[in-house]
Amino acid sequence: MSLEIRIICFDQDDPKKCTAKRLERFKLSQNYNKFKDLPPRGIVLDPFAEKTLEKSDLILAEVGGLVGVDCSWNMALETFSKLRLMGLEPRKLPNIIPANPINSGKAGKLTTAEALAGALMLCGKPEQAEKLMSVFKWGPAFLELNNSIWKE
Repeated sequence: MSLEIRIICFDQDDPKKCTAKRLERFKLSQNYNKFKDLPPRGIVLDPFAEKTLEKSDLILAEVGGLVGVDCSWNMALETFSKLRLMGLEPRKLPNIIPANPINSGKAGKLTTAEALAGALMLCGKPEQAEKLMSVFKWGPAFLELNNSIWKE
């Protein structure tokens, strides 16, 4: 069973490099442009959350899905503080290394697609993570680069 993937998009970055838009084009995510349209359920991937995503969170993800946030890293703190008021369960990811061309090697500076794929791997959904990453040239390298984290 695949987990529902939802993304709130703030259109703060270059649309040609936007991983969230690409996932939507390939019908791998349901994207939203407004807070009020986003269903208030599931796990939101929040780099400022207190709790780290664990395999035991799979139950929450199966019920409500995973929510990625597509915003500029320059506006992340402000954006994520608004999401905490929506009833979503915030979870941060462990130190995952990005492979995307913009932030390659900068621990934690993930694209939306990398964050969602990382969450899928941590929840024991490798096939769905591989499908998400297959639409990016650097996607398979991302999964391989973080292989030791997925096996913990």
